[in-house]
Formats: sequence, structure tokens, C-alpha cells
Amino acid sequence: MARGRPRTFDKERALDAALAVFWRRGYHGASLTELTRVMGISKPSLYAAFGNKERLYLAALQRYRERRLAVHADVLAVEPDLKKALRGFLRSVATMLTEPGLPGGCMVVNSAASCDRTTLPSRVIDAIDESIQVSSLGLLKGRLEEGLRRRTLPEGTLVGELADYLAAFMSGMAVLAKTGVTADRLFATIEHALRALPDPDPNTESVEG
Repeated sequence: MARGRPRTFDKERALDAALAVFWRRGYHGASLTELTRVMGISKPSLYAAFGNKERLYLAALQRYRERRLAVHADVLAVEPDLKKALRGFLRSVATMLTEPGLPGGCMVVNSAASCDRTTLPSRVIDAIDESIQVSSLGLLKGRLEEGLRRRTLPEGTLVGELADYLAAFMSGMAVLAKTGVTADRLFATIEHALRALPDPDPNTESVEG
């Protein structure tokens, strides 16, 4: 009896389906049974295509960074005015967190908060930490340091602490979004958060470029 053709599947679509599960449930909360069901593949096919659950999560997280986090980074980079750039960045994040049809919240925050970090594989912990640096702390600190160089922030501004504050605020938005808080409410809280941004010294001219 002739053997049938091996089952084929769209790897990119399967990865998007896995991403949604990890986004909603975190690393440990995403079972192989649910992952294979939504991906439309068997466990052997998952192992053949992605290696194992850990590698599948890492691939999904990278896709999340490329498809979602890069959008926020672009918003932060293109606006020359510091306060407007931060407002646009935070509103972009808030829009994603509350977008209908998405799992809700932030995949990185969900994964970090859903379980004891000591129970996560070391490569998953490293990838989450790197994503936090790339998507929030690193971007915010870099933009604030630019503001300091251009003198749109007063000399002596504690850029690291300010970046930590805004990153913590973003994590809070992610938690609120998971509870059903609307984008408009998050937009309103963003205006309060931006009050922590010190005004430039009126006696110092800003430096362009």
C-alpha cells in the first residue's frame, strides 16, 4: 500500500497562531496540546519544524518584536520633539495593548509576570530581558539621552531613573489593558505620566541635529 504524502502546513501562519497562545497565556500557560491544536499540526510536526516548545516560544517572541515592537520604535524615532515623541510612543503601545482581536496586554510583560522566573528556561529569561531592553528601557533611555544632548531636557536630568519610570508605567498599562481598560483611559493616564518629564531650562537654547 502506497504511503500518503506527508502533511504540509504554512509555517508562518502556524507561528502566528502559536504567538497568540504565548501572548495570552505566557510560556508555562501555553500547553503543547493547545499549541498544536491552534497551529493545526501534530506534536511530531511541531518538533520537526521548530525543535521544541522553548525554541517555538523564542521564534514567536522574535516575531512579536518584529511585527509589533518595531512599530513603537519607529514612532519614537521619527518625531523630533521629545515630549511629542514620548506621547506618540506610549499611545502606540496603548493602542496595541487594547486592540480588538489581539490577546491583550504585552506578550513580554505577560510572560514575565505569569510565573516564577526561576521556572523558565534560561534562554527564555534572556530573551524576555533582552526584549524589555529593546522595546522599552533601551529605547526610552536612548531617546531621553538624545534630549539631554539637544538640551530639551535640563542638565542633570536622571535619564536612567526617568526611563525606568516610563518603562514601569508601560508595564502598568499592560496590566490595566488585561483588565479591560480602554485605550482612551490609557491615553489620559499617559498625559499624567508625561508630567514627570522635566521642562527644559528656559535660559538654554536647544541644539538641533
